[in-house]
Amino acid sequence: MSIKLALASCLFLFAGSAAAQKVLPIEPPMVTIKGGEFMMGSVRSAHTQPVHAVTVKSFRLGKYEVTAAEFQRFAEATRYQIPRMCNQLATSRWMEVVPGDYTVATTLQSLSKFEPATCIGWNGADAYVKWLAKETGKMYRLPTEAEWEYAHRAASTHRYFFGNDESQACRYGNLGDRSAEAAIRRDFNGMESKEHVGVIPCDDKAGYASIVGMYEPNAFGLHDTMGNVAEYLQDCGSDNYVGAPNDGSAWVNGECKVRGLRGGTWHWRGFHATARSGREPDFIGGLEGFRIAEDLGPTPAPNATPSAFETELAQAQAAERSRRAAIPDIGRPKS
Repeated sequence: MSIKLALASCLFLFAGSAAAQKVLPIEPPMVTIKGGEFMMGSVRSAHTQPVHAVTVKSFRLGKYEVTAAEFQRFAEATRYQIPRMCNQLATSRWMEVVPGDYTVATTLQSLSKFEPATCIGWNGADAYVKWLAKETGKMYRLPTEAEWEYAHRAASTHRYFFGNDESQACRYGNLGDRSAEAAIRRDFNGMESKEHVGVIPCDDKAGYASIVGMYEPNAFGLHDTMGNVAEYLQDCGSDNYVGAPNDGSAWVNGECKVRGLRGGTWHWRGFHATARSGREPDFIGGLEGFRIAEDLGPTPAPNATPSAFETELAQAQAAERSRRAAIPDIGRPKS
């Protein structure tokens, strides 16, 4: 064999080995959201005013929040420098910055890789969607605040997307309910969540963060838009909607010292459908995650056949349902 041929063979084998080792992304299950007009905001607070008409184009949105399993692929593929300290529920002093990252082993309130990826910050979420878009050739990104509210409400005009009865919230989201109260009392020296945020009068048996997709979806087929973890957006944080765009685009202006968040978390009572919050882009916390949006384009529709990820997720969901079914309900506290 000639030296040139031998070298070519070595290069071929190396290329084949590198290709075999390439870490592929997990493409998220997506829901197509048909565009339309809605009235964004509410008169509940100055933060959600003025109420204004917004026209949203059709787009896709992740059926679930991005999980630790999905984020792991990104971290492995890119060698992303994940934060090693995270603001979490850690002691009887409530939230503290302690060692921890998005992985199950170090995130104090996580038990499954199918729970949302947290302790990553806005920068981590943004880096993930840019990587996913590059790897797949699809127009993935973070959702805008207008898209998020439109999709979350799913044409509902009630306080919550499912109605106004807070006692039904445990069917639709992982919130600060009786199980969360009991878990905090058990694990943190008797500190009770009701001293901070109140307790919803129902019980989902979750305690802390939940495997995604365990609760009933909204009318658009989206899971966990209320509770579990708050979700990062493209938009900068803002005090109100004065000057906000009315075309559904992201409102990005100035230095963007705060990025928008929506949806509430497992340790808060249910956020009403228009509630807003935000965090600094470099804040790393255990209550914040994200889901993925996608612009509609010439790419084909998602495959109807469940992926290996979806199959494994369904198995994890079934096991978790069985676990919760065996736990007695936590009744109304004695007065």
